[in-house]
Amino acid sequence: MSNEEFNSPAGGGARVSRRQFFKAGGLLAGTALFAGAGLTACAPQGELPATGEDAAPAAAVAGADGTMLTYSVYDTDVLVIGTGFGGMAAAMQAMAKGQRVLMIDKASFGFSGAQGMNWDQEVTWPDEAPESFEFSNFNDTLANQKLVKNVWEMVGNEAEAWNAMLWWVRMGGTTWNRLPDGSIENLISAGQGVNLVQRGFSRHHTDLMKTLPITVMDNTMITDLFVNDGQCVGAIGYHSLTGEYRVFRAKATVSSVGACCQMYGWLDVHPVSMNVPDNTGDVDAAAYRHGCSLIGNEFFGVDLISVEPSSLGASFNAGIGADGNHMKYVCDKDGNFFMRETDQYDVSRAIRDTVLAGKGGEHGGVFIDLTDPDALDRENTRPCYARNVELWKSEFGIDVTEPGYKIPVKLEAFEHGGTFLIDENAQSQLPGLFGTRGYGEVKGHITQQTFVGSYAGRRAAEYAASAAAPAIDWSVAEAEISRIDEIRTRSAENGIRPHVIRHNLQTTFYDAYEPATDADKLQACLDEIERIKSEDLPKMTVMDKSVVWNREWRDAIENYNLIDMTEAVIRAAMLREESRDTFYRTDFPEPDEENWHASITCTLKDGVMQAEKFEQVMA
Repeated sequence: MSNEEFNSPAGGGARVSRRQFFKAGGLLAGTALFAGAGLTACAPQGELPATGEDAAPAAAVAGADGTMLTYSVYDTDVLVIGTGFGGMAAAMQAMAKGQRVLMIDKASFGFSGAQGMNWDQEVTWPDEAPESFEFSNFNDTLANQKLVKNVWEMVGNEAEAWNAMLWWVRMGGTTWNRLPDGSIENLISAGQGVNLVQRGFSRHHTDLMKTLPITVMDNTMITDLFVNDGQCVGAIGYHSLTGEYRVFRAKATVSSVGACCQMYGWLDVHPVSMNVPDNTGDVDAAAYRHGCSLIGNEFFGVDLISVEPSSLGASFNAGIGADGNHMKYVCDKDGNFFMRETDQYDVSRAIRDTVLAGKGGEHGGVFIDLTDPDALDRENTRPCYARNVELWKSEFGIDVTEPGYKIPVKLEAFEHGGTFLIDENAQSQLPGLFGTRGYGEVKGHITQQTFVGSYAGRRAAEYAASAAAPAIDWSVAEAEISRIDEIRTRSAENGIRPHVIRHNLQTTFYDAYEPATDADKLQACLDEIERIKSEDLPKMTVMDKSVVWNREWRDAIENYNLIDMTEAVIRAAMLREESRDTFYRTDFPEPDEENWHASITCTLKDGVMQAEKFEQVMA
């Protein structure tokens, strides 16, 4: 048996031994070696015995090419998939309730998702839980009002060490800002009844995680949920760096994997989404395949981001864009500043109307004009964009302040509402599976994800504390391992590479959804999705047959998940015959409160995705 080492925050980011790994809260139950001829299993060496008769699998299975496959099994009380803001909040809540917590990061811990971008975040909350929760500043009116109420009651009434508000303040957030002259301003106007902590950086949170008895296993892709008898008992995946198959057994599982925006994807040498390529809806798609409904699929959170010059564009850190509250210098191709009277965060409707009217640019978007000397003042342009003005000039010879220069920008997806449905206890339709997002929000926000993450972690801990260790049918895990192994080893005549399918899917979706959509566009996209599923996916071939850091293999696995998530967007959009928030249908251009003040769910029924109107639970 190998004394493999794991990345764990208990070691301050260093690699730790198995002995340290167990002390940090993870428990290795056993390792199995299986092939068509039979099975052998062994427990870890030394003082770490297997945990009873359920410690190792009891069935044999062969790899697709006859190769013997091995996998390791890990036990924990609460498994948290995703190490972003919601995941960290959930993990700390579960730990505070005395549960062993194991976290999974698809990429490198501290360098993935929102934490890798390390942008400043803010959290807001009301002075008091209001009588009605139908107010747009904190949640969308399509949301599960009962869940939102439960979350705010937990956040607002428990001033303890793991309270999300206090946690954020400890991590460097502040309601104050120091001005250039040295004076201090309060970022919240008096009398608003709102509290704000701002300038919270994700790196502070990950640094805290390294000091806690919470285990993180990173570079581990979850390919399926581990489901026995209609109950989620963990997850299944593999370690990208070594190819080791991993099975995680848990009393409760929390998904906090972030939004899936990759159907917007890479239409050039840059994407039209700042959402990281890792976010391909893996856990959401797995939950869908196990009978959970996907909700909020047709809605995306969008911003404006520069798309030229190529490779510098479409980047929060390298581009020059305009968020929803920085519209003063957005103009059409004729130089008309058509957004100056806008006072709403959602700016997509006006921008799409301008493009559809033929007043946009050749790139399919509009422009930002920063030639006004006042344009780069802190009140008008975010520092993260303004700082790039001099960098572009010094490094690339591009002076965006030169008279007549207009920066091409277009809408990009930074958030997606689509995820599996959760109830007022943050639990999915699959017992044992909890979520930090799926309560029907139109646009995800850090405020909601952090607080709902805390609440989901609390509920998952309570569930785990009352649950016995489940008996396990290991053949379920082995079937999943065989599935993803077949994707890697598949030989197909006239095979299609994963990146070709991915690009085709992204282009097809973008053509249907931007700058706006209608029934004909949606149907054409759905037809192509069905063709890709029936013709292209069976022929998808990975050229690299190795298991060590095989990115093409991962892309291929992700394609199955991404196409399910994309189909959910299209089917929900076809059913919603209105325009609402950032969702815009030109054949139904106005909101329809009478018929469509409701969410839409997409559920797998008899092998076919069904979209249905869903009335949320109200307080």
